[in-house]
Amino acid sequence: MMTIKKLKLLLFGTLLSNLSCQPDYGMSYEVVEEIQPTEVVVDSFLQPKPPERLDVLIVVDTSCSMSDNFQQVSIGVELLRDDIEKLTLDYKIGFINSGLMGPYFAGPYDYTADPIDFLLAPYLLGADWFEQGFQSMYEFVTTTPEGGEFFRDDADKLIIFVSDENEQGALPTNVFHDWLVEKFELVQHDVVAIVQIENGECPLNWEHDIGQKYIDLVAYYGKVGIDICSDWEAWLGDSTFLVGEVDYINLSKTPIEDSIVVYRNGLEIELWYYLVETNTVYLDFVPDPGELIEVGYVIL
Repeated sequence: MMTIKKLKLLLFGTLLSNLSCQPDYGMSYEVVEEIQPTEVVVDSFLQPKPPERLDVLIVVDTSCSMSDNFQQVSIGVELLRDDIEKLTLDYKIGFINSGLMGPYFAGPYDYTADPIDFLLAPYLLGADWFEQGFQSMYEFVTTTPEGGEFFRDDADKLIIFVSDENEQGALPTNVFHDWLVEKFELVQHDVVAIVQIENGECPLNWEHDIGQKYIDLVAYYGKVGIDICSDWEAWLGDSTFLVGEVDYINLSKTPIEDSIVVYRNGLEIELWYYLVETNTVYLDFVPDPGELIEVGYVIL
């Protein structure tokens, strides 16, 4: 909004010593102060409990430009598997492409799977030129026999999107997020996006290739997109709160730094600091499972 403050100053002539009246002389000044439009943003996360059962679905863009990334996907998931097995052996991992082009599913793999299974999985998927990650997952879950059997009702969920382009489907990000929340309302779920990001390491970083819809989706989960051209496979496990405790929150927008306020279960706290380089609020403690952390701030 814009606020206009008006200040009127009237300067009157003095009354002469004789009783005659003189004209009043006045000057009126108008001072206009323009206040820039602002918006309040609240980012949050709920510290999860370590999963006892976990279903992991990796949605892979299998277009021609992604073929060089398949080995990274395999290595990253194998390393993630090691992190998962520190918490539970009751897990399964599956892969689908982002267009449901046959063959569209590889898996499921569990703790008995050989590492070579993860190495081959992305290469077993059909070539895809639709690059509709949201729609592909939705249709996989709701229309295919494999999707109907893959997700267990009582298992936490981890969904990982891997693409070197933006999501091309018709589903808006907020609609897809609402569906995820409703679909998995009885369990914990998390989403990770490995995509092209603005000012990332990819040599040809065109604006239309930035995975903005995926980035907007993971912002609902208190995180940012992971640069697909970085060595992301080494720290994939650190990017999901289902595998490790969280003591930080990536902000979805750039704040006015002095406006940041942090709440723990609704009570304001001071045990935190902000780093502008990463646009992240770091906590000086590890929240207990089930605790809600909220960060409010103003943006221009």
